[in-house]
Amino acid sequence: MRMNHQLTMLTIKSELFDLWTEEAEAHSNGKWFESLRNILDRHFRIRASQFFIYYNESLIPLNGNDSNTNITLSIPMETKREYGSESDEEILADLRGKGYPFADDYILFRNTEGEPIGLLLLKSTNRLRAFAASPYWGELQNSIRQLVQNVRKTYLLEKKEESYRQLFNVTEIFNATMESRVILDAIVQTVSESFPEFQVDLLLSHERQELSRAYQLFDHTNERPSALDAFLSGELTVERAQDLAKTLVNAPIKGRQGIYGVLQLQAPIEFDFNSMQKDFIRVVANTAGNALENASLYDQSHRLIADLQLVNETSRKLNENLNFDEMVLFLKGQLIRAFKPSELAFVFKEEGERFSTSDMSTSFFQESRCRPYLKYALCQFDSGKREVFDANFEVAVGEEAPYKSFIAIPIMNQEEMIGFVILVHKERYYFPFDSFKLMRSLIGHSSLAFSNSMLRDQLQELVDKDNLTKLYTRSYLDKVIERSMAHDKKGVFLMIDVDNFKKVNDTYGHAIGDKVLRNISRTVLTEVGENGFAARWGGEEMAIYFPSEDAAGGQALADQLLRLIPNSTEPSVTVSIGMRDWSRDNKPSFQQLFQEADEALYEAKHNGKNQVVIYKAVSTNS
Repeated sequence: MRMNHQLTMLTIKSELFDLWTEEAEAHSNGKWFESLRNILDRHFRIRASQFFIYYNESLIPLNGNDSNTNITLSIPMETKREYGSESDEEILADLRGKGYPFADDYILFRNTEGEPIGLLLLKSTNRLRAFAASPYWGELQNSIRQLVQNVRKTYLLEKKEESYRQLFNVTEIFNATMESRVILDAIVQTVSESFPEFQVDLLLSHERQELSRAYQLFDHTNERPSALDAFLSGELTVERAQDLAKTLVNAPIKGRQGIYGVLQLQAPIEFDFNSMQKDFIRVVANTAGNALENASLYDQSHRLIADLQLVNETSRKLNENLNFDEMVLFLKGQLIRAFKPSELAFVFKEEGERFSTSDMSTSFFQESRCRPYLKYALCQFDSGKREVFDANFEVAVGEEAPYKSFIAIPIMNQEEMIGFVILVHKERYYFPFDSFKLMRSLIGHSSLAFSNSMLRDQLQELVDKDNLTKLYTRSYLDKVIERSMAHDKKGVFLMIDVDNFKKVNDTYGHAIGDKVLRNISRTVLTEVGENGFAARWGGEEMAIYFPSEDAAGGQALADQLLRLIPNSTEPSVTVSIGMRDWSRDNKPSFQQLFQEADEALYEAKHNGKNQVVIYKAVSTNS
C-alpha cells in the first residue's frame, strides 16, 4: 500500500508539473482548476470539488470559464487547522449554506509566512482519507500549494491588469469629453461590465434631463442610511440590507468642490466585495467625480456667458426707443426662449392700487382660471416677499392646479412695485433654481427700462394732454388728423364751443368755469371712447376727430353731446357744434378741414346756438 501511495504521489506531481506548464502558457486560471479537478477525480474518485483563491480575507471561487460570476465569501481562517474541530464544521456549514452542499472536507493552503492563499473544498472519499493517513499527504499538500501560489499570483495580476485597463479606458473617455451625459453613462457602463449580474444605479444630487440612462434624484430624506452616509462623508459604504436581501455598495461621486451623487451597486446578500473590487469602484467614482466637476464648471461657464448675453441683449433692446407695449412684447419673447414656460403673464399697477393683466399675457392668463395664481403672487408680495419660487404649486395652495411649477418676479421702480411677471409650467420641479436666478436678474435689469418707459409716457402725456380737461392738445390732434388724411379713406372733424361761457365766468367765477369745462370733457371722452380723439382747441373750444367715420356717424355723436352736456354741467350749459366730413372723392386740404368746420361752427352760433351744423349744408345754403 505504501508503494501505491508513493507511486500515486509521483504521478500527481508529474501531472501537476505538466498542468502548470500547459495552463501557464494558456493564461487560463479557470481551466487550470478544471484540470486539477480531473486529476483529483482520477486518483481519489472525488466527484465534487471547488477551488478558492484566498484574497483580502475572502474566498474567490475559480469557476472554469465562467469567470464573471464570482461570489466572494468572507470566512474566518484559523492560523492552524485541527481536523474535526468546531471551526472546521463552522467553515463547512457556512460554505454549504452558500451554494456548496457537497462540502464535507477542505484543504487550506498557506504561503511560507503562514498566510492563507487558497482553499480546496471537496466531498471526501475513502481513497482520499486513506491517502491523507499516509506519509505522502504533506508532500501532496506542498505540491499543490506551490501550484496554487503561482496560480494566485497570475490570477491577481490578471485582475489588476483588467481593472487598470478598464480604468484607463474610462479615464480616456472622461478626459475626452466635457459632457455630463457621456461621463455618467460611462460610469454605469464600466461598472456594469465589471459586475454584469449586479444592479448599478446613479443617485444624483442635481436633476439632469439630458441623460440617456435612467437615474434617481438623491432624496436626502428617504435614502437609505448607508447611501446618505456615503454622500455626506465622501467615503465608500457597504450595507447588508436584510429587507432587500441585497448587499449595497455606495460610492460617492465626488470632485474637489463637492459631491455630485452616489454610485450604488446591489449584489446578492451573500456577496462580499473584496478590497480590490471596492478600490475599483471607488476609483471609478472618484475619477468620474472630478471629470463631472470639470464638465459642470464648463457647462456653468457657457451657461453663465449665455445668461449674461441674454441679460445684456434684453437690457440693450429695452433701453432703445421702444414704446411700452413693444418692450413687453420683446421681453415676452425673451422669456419664452430662455425658460420655455407653459404660460406667462405680465401684470401692471393701475390707478387706485389695482393690478390688471396685460394683453401681452398668454391665453391662460386671459381666463378666470388664472385668478388663484394672480391672487397667490399678490398675497406673497403683500407679505413682504420680493420674489416667489414654488416647484410644486399644488402644495403651496393646498389644491389641485393645472400648472405645478411657479415663478413670480416683481417689476420695481425704486422701492415701489409697479408690476410683476409670472411663469408657470405643467410639470412639477420644471424650473431649476438657476433659471429662477436668471429670471430674477433679467426682470431686475428690465425694471429700470419699464420705469423709464412709464416715466416717458407720463411726461409725454403731460405734453400731449391739456392739464385742466385731460383732453389731447391741439398740436397732438393736428398730427393725428394729418396722418389720418394721408392713410385713411374718410374721416369726420367736429368743433365744439360752449355757449355763453363768458357769462358763466363772469357770474360764477373762473373756478366754476373750469369745473364746467372738466364736466364737458368727461362727457366727451366717455362718448368718444377709443373710436376717436378729443382735444382742447383753445379757451372754451374743443375738437373731436373720428378717423374712418362718415357724416352719419359724426352727426349721431354730435346730437348725443347736445342732449348730454346740459345734464352733466352745473350750472347747465349748451354747446354749438360745427362738423366737416371728408372722403377720397371730397377731400379738402389739412387747413381747409379746420377752416370749413370753423365756418360751420360760426353758422351754428349765429343760428341760435345749441345745435349742429354740417359744412356741406352751409355751403349748399350759400
